[in-house]
Amino acid sequence: MPKNYKKKRIAIYISALMMGSSFNLIAQEANESNSELSLEVIEVTAQKRAQGLQDVPISISAISGELLKNSNMNSLTDMATSVPNLTITKSGITNQIGIRGISSGGNKGFEQSVAMYVDEVYYGRDQLIQLPLVDLERVEVLRGPQPILFGKNAIAGAISLSSARPTDEFEASITTLYEFEQEEFKTVGVISGPLTENLNGRFVASYREMDGWIENVTLDRMEPGVDQLYLRGMLEWDYDNLNILLKAESSTFDTAGRAIENHSPIGTYSAIFAGGLYVETDEDYKSQNNGQESDNKVENLMLKVDYDINDYTITSTTAYLKYTTDELIDVDYTALDLFDGSVQGESFKQWSQELRVASPTDGDFDYIAGIYLQGNELITYDNVLFGSTFAANPAFAPVVNGSWDRDYSQDSDVFSAFAQLNWRITEKLSLTAGARYSKEEKDAHRVLNLPGENTSGIPADGLFPGSPAFGPQAGFEVVMGAIKIYAHELEGNRKESQLDPLLNLQYEIDEDTMLYASYTQGSKGGGFDIRSNSYPENPVNPGSFEFEDEQATSYELGGKFGFGVLEINAAAFLTSYEDLQITQFDGVVGFNVQNAAKAETKGIEIDGRWLLAEALVLTGSLAYLDFEYSDFDIAQCAPDLVLPDQVLSSTVPGLCNLSGERAIYTPELTGSLRLQYQQDIGDWAYMTYGLNMEYSDEYNAGVTLDPNTVQDSYTRWGVRVALADYDDQWQVALIANNITDERVMTLSNSLPFSTTLTGGTGVAYYGIYDRPRSIALELTVNF
Repeated sequence: MPKNYKKKRIAIYISALMMGSSFNLIAQEANESNSELSLEVIEVTAQKRAQGLQDVPISISAISGELLKNSNMNSLTDMATSVPNLTITKSGITNQIGIRGISSGGNKGFEQSVAMYVDEVYYGRDQLIQLPLVDLERVEVLRGPQPILFGKNAIAGAISLSSARPTDEFEASITTLYEFEQEEFKTVGVISGPLTENLNGRFVASYREMDGWIENVTLDRMEPGVDQLYLRGMLEWDYDNLNILLKAESSTFDTAGRAIENHSPIGTYSAIFAGGLYVETDEDYKSQNNGQESDNKVENLMLKVDYDINDYTITSTTAYLKYTTDELIDVDYTALDLFDGSVQGESFKQWSQELRVASPTDGDFDYIAGIYLQGNELITYDNVLFGSTFAANPAFAPVVNGSWDRDYSQDSDVFSAFAQLNWRITEKLSLTAGARYSKEEKDAHRVLNLPGENTSGIPADGLFPGSPAFGPQAGFEVVMGAIKIYAHELEGNRKESQLDPLLNLQYEIDEDTMLYASYTQGSKGGGFDIRSNSYPENPVNPGSFEFEDEQATSYELGGKFGFGVLEINAAAFLTSYEDLQITQFDGVVGFNVQNAAKAETKGIEIDGRWLLAEALVLTGSLAYLDFEYSDFDIAQCAPDLVLPDQVLSSTVPGLCNLSGERAIYTPELTGSLRLQYQQDIGDWAYMTYGLNMEYSDEYNAGVTLDPNTVQDSYTRWGVRVALADYDDQWQVALIANNITDERVMTLSNSLPFSTTLTGGTGVAYYGIYDRPRSIALELTVNF
């Protein structure tokens, strides 16, 4: 009977050492023994054209939508460890995407260092990183600055998500998954096909809920609880030389709690918080806190028009995006009544218009050029409450029942023009040159209020012998000033422009082998500090408001090597960053944004795939990363109790110098392997077996590089076994991830006020943890 093997669109990564003579011998032998086999071309749109992955002269990984589904990857966070030098994390305040060690810090005023696009629409806000991944064609990860085609804020790289398009033949499916360990339930329904002769449609609906894997013993519930609903409808009209795609989508993704545990008590911390105030610090998948909630709603409307005329393609993409977020946060991450009832949230609206033209590609010259317009409105708020636990320390008793309330609004308008030209100098040698000019204007308003009318005030002699008495509001403001928090109101207008160039030289040794070298300059926009607790003109403790843009200069050497059944992609890179936007600790409870660091990141990335036999595919990845702060003199210090001999800042008392150190989330080696095999079961069905491995060297999960926030090296394994009939009417699969139950910490820091409340004699930490072992059963029915 004929085979029904479907090759998977998966990226593969293998060691650079295999690129020598021994590698050529292996490839030759593989081709001789499998001469009738060949790898399916992986199509990507990284350069705004449909191209084979092996034809794109940049370091890029492509993850198919089928792989996302088969591995039960529900978000970009789940996908990150499958891609070299990619990290995606959620902190207590923000979400961050990092590539090659560079990501945005914990301030919602930052643009993201990695630009995220969904169907060519810019999703720049960090909250959108949490979007559910549903019914996608593929996800492309482009490493290194991508300024020309993805915009000025792609200073570390770009992630492009492509939705599955409407089909010209009817198809429909329902997929239901149940996961046993965290009691996850997910159902996805898809219907697609022709509506009229030239009009196709596609509709997808997904619902997912999960209990979580951390037991909150204070609230008697499992966390993080997940509740998601995702809807997307698409209409595609294709007639002669005109294609029109209309997409509308809506999603709500709510979580109850976070995957937080407290750990590593040091000194007097446990003794001080004994009895009723005890804080549990055992790493046992249990936590004590008073509740975290995050409710999010995102809506998007997009119209894309492609018009072909004389072999030129004119593309117009018009989009409207909005979302709202409301969050309840227990800022101290404990059951203590320190900052309970604090809230934060944001509302965002964006419209965008891109118009571009792509020339034919059959001559010596071809190009892509266009203009881009974007406008957005942002409103954020956060209100932090001081709870009753502060009454235990007389110095802080006057803050109980007070709060600091911050409101921020911003309008932004962006214009950019870009062009990328390809010149085939000879049959084998080509040069790509491009540039993007960007101009942006931002108007911002920040106000910080200190409602203290419900506090106790400060009695006479309360501050020092002979000090006067203060009423509730005045006393609250005095104590808040002592911890560098001041009421203020600020307005600002910022205009900036950048010109980011690119040069890329390609040499084709033969039709399957290409070498390339590139030079790129990138930038990330400046802006306004949303979270500073003071104002710049404060003569005692100045805060921050406006900050400048970042710049990057990147060099990359790479190659794409094809040998029929074997493909290898390799890249070596060196990137220097200047004026990095960092959140500088103010020494008490707050952070101020400054352009205060320089960094250099370099390394090697290898990817490839190997069709070992007709039904056996091997994929893998290997990345080496060397990161160093070349200048970082005003970094937050770890607690002196832990690191008494830190290198102190030469300019700001109370801060530290991390020049020469690695950054957070920069493991030296990361890698992955994936093996898939298909086996016939009689003449009616077939089995597929999948085995995957993810490895990471140790890394520091805390910004202070405290030894107590180090995540040790780990290896995670996953398996998938599926049975399907050859008529594609049904499939049942068992999916197990992290089967050895590795405990992986993605973020850690000292607990807020832990050193303050112990007088510097004790400290403990909080950690955010990845999902442990999961075992799911999935059933798909096709109609």
